Amino acid sequence: MPSLISSSSGAPGSNLNIRIRGVSTNGNNNPLILLDGNVIEDLSVVNPNDIQSINILKDATAGIYGVRAANGVILIVTKSGKKNSKLKINLDAFFGIQQTSKKLDLLQPRDYAIFVNEAAAAGNKDPEFVIYPKAGTDWQDEVFEMAPISDLNLNGSFGTNKTAVSFGLSHLDQKGIVGPEKSNFNRITGRMNLKHDLLKNISISSTAIYTHSKRNVLQENSTGSVLFNATNMNPILSIYDSSQSAGYTIADRLGGEIINPLAQIENTYNTTLIDKFKGGPVVEYSFLKNFKVTSNFQSNYSVVNSDVFRPEVFYGSSKNATTETNEVTENKDTYMDFTRSIL
Repeated sequence: MPSLISSSSGAPGSNLNIRIRGVSTNGNNNPLILLDGNVIEDLSVVNPNDIQSINILKDATAGIYGVRAANGVILIVTKSGKKNSKLKINLDAFFGIQQTSKKLDLLQPRDYAIFVNEAAAAGNKDPEFVIYPKAGTDWQDEVFEMAPISDLNLNGSFGTNKTAVSFGLSHLDQKGIVGPEKSNFNRITGRMNLKHDLLKNISISSTAIYTHSKRNVLQENSTGSVLFNATNMNPILSIYDSSQSAGYTIADRLGGEIINPLAQIENTYNTTLIDKFKGGPVVEYSFLKNFKVTSNFQSNYSVVNSDVFRPEVFYGSSKNATTETNEVTENKDTYMDFTRSIL
């Protein structure tokens, strides 16, 4: 099976699913990822512009990394500076516009009305529509928007006769094509690579990476998600209804899981803030002609703050998403680990 990289969803900041050796029997299909020789859990801490090279190991070639390499190994080497080099600065900027590439072909208002009348006739009931509507709401058009994406990268390097330094700073800002103000991703990444010769046969090096990200999300990939509601909403209904307290049309006579998707977007507040730091020194000692001892100390530290606010809102009678009181959920998780190895 060839290697496969896919996204868990189309939302900004969604995780990547990486498969090198297919599906594992131990319940974990993720490969081992090494960044400059140190283990990282995922690629979210890595700025693509900081990468010098990527190598993929599988089968017998991955065996040197032990049991953890059962699903394959990804070796990532970040950019490094050169000794005796002048300061070099590189600025790279990107801006683009995103939009949906395809929409589902759904019933138009007239077709929907005909379908409803046929269903009524099958149940020996009077037709609901005597005059077929000519206009309505294309709910997919209403939820899909054109959304901007921008990526700014600053990289530099320099070196002296004993020291080589490389650094990078990046900022990614991506809006979602569905509810861009409620579905978006913002990430700032800082990187520093340093290598210094303490003595002729002793050197010390370190790679430090800090990542700060903010992600706002909408419900997706499930019953009751925004796109689910947009494709199941009555096309005859209008978006707004001034007689309702929230100002939006109620999705009456539809399933309990179906609500007005625009009202859903407006009343969604789901934010996650993540701060990650990884780094540590590596000391190398060379002796005789072909011998070398390496001491590696790595630390990983991350803080995850998630905030969810569900305001009091009425989506209709017997609607699953209706909230009778304001609800706030706040979570903070801290993760920390240290690794030391001598080779």
